[in-house]
This record gives sequence, structure tokens and C-alpha cells, in this order.
Amino acid sequence: MDETVAEFIKRTILKIPMNELTTILKAWDFLSENQLQTVNFRQRKESVVQHLIHLCEEKRASISDAALLDIIYMQFHQHQKVWEVFQMSKGPGEDVDLFDMKQFKNSFKKILQRALKNVTVSFRETEENAVWIRIAWGTQYTKPNQYKPTYVVYYSQTPYAFTSSSMLRRNTPLLGQ
Repeated sequence: MDETVAEFIKRTILKIPMNELTTILKAWDFLSENQLQTVNFRQRKESVVQHLIHLCEEKRASISDAALLDIIYMQFHQHQKVWEVFQMSKGPGEDVDLFDMKQFKNSFKKILQRALKNVTVSFRETEENAVWIRIAWGTQYTKPNQYKPTYVVYYSQTPYAFTSSSMLRRNTPLLGQ
């Protein structure tokens, strides 16, 4: 696991209140139940974080794994963001088609990656037929900033998408595509 991934996971875990930590880690489902049982959650948070980082290093966590943890944290704390609602529309004469989540993810990711060289897109599906999308924006010359992402929540079979306020306002029109 590279040190930027470790730092990203560390910062995310530090944001999580101790009383929610085990719940969020279980929802993340990256670390096994046995691994989580090795963690003493009664220690100081810094010690807990170090132990969790060590476990993530053993499993070779990727940026995608870290982004998924961040999405789960945001799902628990969605009230901390300002959300905008976008209504999507179909062109005249277009029928309502069946929703294919795999196709949606692939096309969404391709559109953003074609428009921007450096962008990280992560997805998480929920039981409510929603897909949470996390977008870390970069520029032509910089890597994606994992600490200032935009979140999009899309409920399949509805014409609405909810987006968190983006630090890079110029990228917001790309989400409408």
C-alpha cells in the first residue's frame, strides 16, 4: 500500500467519531471480522488508527478501497454537506429504458475520464436503489485531490441526482452529461 493511500485512510478514520468507528468499518467490509477483533477500540484513537493502518497495509488497500471508506463515512454524515438537486431529462421521443447499473458506472466514468485526464471515480450501491459516486478532481497537471471530492447520489429510475457542492465549480457541468 502506498503512503498516499495510507494517509488518506488515516485522515478518513480520524474524522470518524469513536462511537461510530466499528459500525462504519463493518459497513466498509474491507477488514474481516477476525481482523477487527484484534483492534482494541478502548485505546487512544491514534493507537487504534495505527493498528487499522497496519491491517490495511497487510491487505494492500488501494485508492479505491480508501475512497469506498470515505463514501461510507459521507453516507453516515451526509447532513454535513450542502446538496444541490439536478433534474435530468430525456430528449424528445426517448423511451424510458431499463436501468443497467454496470453500464451506468462505465459510461459515467468514461465521460469524466475523457473530459479530464486526472480524475478518480468510485461507486457504492445501496439497498435503496441508490448509487453513491465519489469524484476526486485533478487537473491536466495535478493528481486528483482526494481530500476535496464531490459526491453524487443517484437513485435509479428517478430523474434526480443530488450533488455535494464542488470545490471546482468549472467541473460541475460535466456531471450533467
